[in-house]
Amino acid sequence: MQLTKEIDHLISAKQLSHAYLFEGDNLFEMKSTAMYFAEQILCDAEQNCVSKVQSFNHPDFVYIQSDETTIKKQQIEELLRKMNQKPIESQYKVYIIEAFDKLTVQGENSILKFLEEPPPNTIALLLTTKKDQILPTIHSRCQLVHFKPASKENYIEELKLSGISSAIAHTLSFVTSDKEEAIVLTEEQSFTQLRKSVTKLAELMVKDTQMAMIYLIECTKIANTRPLQQLYLNTLNAYFQDVLHAKIQLEVIKAYPDLEAEITEISKHLSLNDISKYIQVITEANRKLAQNVNATLVLEQMVINGKR
Repeated sequence: MQLTKEIDHLISAKQLSHAYLFEGDNLFEMKSTAMYFAEQILCDAEQNCVSKVQSFNHPDFVYIQSDETTIKKQQIEELLRKMNQKPIESQYKVYIIEAFDKLTVQGENSILKFLEEPPPNTIALLLTTKKDQILPTIHSRCQLVHFKPASKENYIEELKLSGISSAIAHTLSFVTSDKEEAIVLTEEQSFTQLRKSVTKLAELMVKDTQMAMIYLIECTKIANTRPLQQLYLNTLNAYFQDVLHAKIQLEVIKAYPDLEAEITEISKHLSLNDISKYIQVITEANRKLAQNVNATLVLEQMVINGKR
């Protein structure tokens, strides 16, 4: 892989920057590359050291992630405390922040101050799939590493090889570019059930607004956390994208290939403006969820506004 060769060269030539911003749509690849980078910086191929990094037990390595919509203030405070200490086992200290765009403005400002005056031999690896949501001043303090978009066809095949059905793999390819996350969704969070609920809500939104409002009770039982609610809306958005493509007869990879006949039939009873309105209200609902607006209220407004 070309990028790993470049990383090896940077380390051997001692040309490391104090901060790198990894951006692209393939979070899985970015995480793998960042971990490789950290291992090479800290370990010099020493296997016991590599094992410590991989298990997040290395004293000079910090990995931050969050399953919530934001990265907590306490996580950043603990990170800064550790990074201000001298290295214990290695020459450097390395920290990775996954989904850097989840930081609050306050959190970004804390990191910004850290990037402006970093402690000696401290290296930041910041990962994001939403670079536009990151402060320009953060961009200017980091060396940008762009990851090319993953081929959707190849990604779907990878998911299928992991034991995920073709239909589910297609839908997942529209809502996450992280292979690990996709597998977890199918194993732990019953994405199949969520997907089935999404298709029912979509049909009710088109055919019977009153029943759709009632069905929202079931939706919120399935999507009972903020991340699941956002996943639910992303999956719903993918459904109406398929409706749009069916309407204009565009041959592209579908999120719901197993429901092609039903979706084509629905598209016949909707205008392009109707479909665009559904996509618009779903996108707006997801934006409000990201701002921690009450989920029930957001979903109710989405259903009502879709018919206006």
